[in-house]
Amino acid sequence: MDIFIKKAVIHQFTPADTELVLADKLLNITPKIEEYLRKKLERVYSDQAKTGIFDLENAFLSRLTDDLLATSVDIAQAWREEFVLSENQKTNDLIFIDFESNGIKHFAFMRLALRENLAHMGTEVDNPITLTQNNLPGAGSPPDEALIVNLKNHNYLLIEKRIKHNGAFLNYFSDHLLAVQPEHSAQKSIKTLEQTAQKVAASFNQDDFQFQSKVKSAIHKNLEEDQALSPEKLADQLFDQNLTAKLSFIDQVKETIPNPVKLDQIDTSRQLKKFENQKLSLSNGIELIVPNNVYEDAESVEFIQNPDGTYSILIKNIEAIQNK
Repeated sequence: MDIFIKKAVIHQFTPADTELVLADKLLNITPKIEEYLRKKLERVYSDQAKTGIFDLENAFLSRLTDDLLATSVDIAQAWREEFVLSENQKTNDLIFIDFESNGIKHFAFMRLALRENLAHMGTEVDNPITLTQNNLPGAGSPPDEALIVNLKNHNYLLIEKRIKHNGAFLNYFSDHLLAVQPEHSAQKSIKTLEQTAQKVAASFNQDDFQFQSKVKSAIHKNLEEDQALSPEKLADQLFDQNLTAKLSFIDQVKETIPNPVKLDQIDTSRQLKKFENQKLSLSNGIELIVPNNVYEDAESVEFIQNPDGTYSILIKNIEAIQNK
């Protein structure tokens, strides 16, 4: 991913007095810091991120200016007013970044909950290992919360966590700080599509292993070819012979996912890998992993239903077998 970090600033929220420790200058970005921040940003472009577009009249969008330091102070203070209600507070670093991706300017805000870790501090014989405070999480883990805004088209990616307040859980980040209603994450949307397809198929006595394999194959094909999932297109592929089932699937999906699931903003490699193979667990203990293109090829694999209701699987034209 092409990410060029231009500026960054870090403020801190402390739970002891629920106040902000505000930086008065931009961060000096060394190569190690640049690598750390870049890896954190890359983790936001994931199937766990919610997506949306800011309206031009959105109040949060109007906070974004060319002065990163002033913008970060303004947003950090607005964030604190919302987050301070949380019943489970930790020390958090609030990181604000100006960066370019594929030549387009972006703004990012990440919240990182700091950790306590054991560290070997020296050669003291009595106690060389001590508990250190305010340790940043590893570069490979996603931020606790994050927002990335494309400053050209105002598309955004959002990773958020609910806070608990007065016994209720609140999406304080999107509902209050941003005042937006984001689309579901790709991960949640795909799970909804799978579950709805199986529910509809079950109501028509079609939900067997072959239908479940058909769902996985259709999702993989659409992700690979279109970087999007359309309920109508999936319905045509899954229920092509049953108009009632097709319409039922579309109606039920749109109750939760009113718009096609677009994945052009995120890294879809995780979902593609998940759906690229058919994984079959047989009642006799045998487990099979079959690539989609092989599974769908009648010259390679054939499923035979026997008169007694059992199944036989015929695997054809194998040139070599290895024991791994």
